[in-house]
Amino acid sequence: MKLSRLILVVAAVFSLASCLEIKNTITVNKDGTATVEETTLLGAQLAAMMAQGGGGPGEQLKGLVMDKAKAEERAKQLGEGVTVKSIEEVKSPDGKSGNKVIFAVADIRKLKFQPNSPDQKEKKEEENMVFALEGNSLTITNNSADKKSDAGDKPKKSAEELAQMKAQVAMMKPMFAGMRVTIDVKAAGGIASTDAAHANGDTITFLDLQFDKLLDNVEAFGEIMESGDSGMSMADAAKKFEKVEGIKLEGKKTVKVELK
Repeated sequence: MKLSRLILVVAAVFSLASCLEIKNTITVNKDGTATVEETTLLGAQLAAMMAQGGGGPGEQLKGLVMDKAKAEERAKQLGEGVTVKSIEEVKSPDGKSGNKVIFAVADIRKLKFQPNSPDQKEKKEEENMVFALEGNSLTITNNSADKKSDAGDKPKKSAEELAQMKAQVAMMKPMFAGMRVTIDVKAAGGIASTDAAHANGDTITFLDLQFDKLLDNVEAFGEIMESGDSGMSMADAAKKFEKVEGIKLEGKKTVKVELK
């Protein structure tokens, strides 16, 4: 996913003033099989808006919670040999609800991953995250890491607009408690070594946005929202925000992993 597209999803949720948690975990086995686990949890207000339909605000994010038909569609997008393994309704301790869809991947080398988003038709092949496996050596290529958006000519927000956004953030912060978006790659048998920027145990994090923490830093949050209009690539953003608490981005286009 391009950074600009991610920002659009975030902006849509921001405009709805409601809570959303999206977790993407790709688990790779040494034999080349894998699973893709996609969990989407919605706050009560957002769930109600989406249930209403009829072109209301919830329509901006419709499709994030998959039923069987949408999951089957999603499996085809993920590549050859990908099938729906299970769909399960889930609830979190903080009151969010949604579902977890697990896809079985017959061959990790045929997986073409982009996170689930409302704008499925706008996805481009050249932005896929793809995988190569030779022996114990896994190579993950994030083709969108160095791609800039087409929005570079948009003017930056004025001082007045930025001030208004800061005021909004202060008022809306309680409604964003627990809002988070993650993309992780996990090695089922563990990791011997990797050049990934964010690795912990058997898991590599390509994206982690924790809005509770980000909203404590209004300046940084404003810059992140601005980055979608500035043409910033994921690699650019990883460097710019590397010291900002609440955001982790993998800026490398290619990540090497030695599996245990």
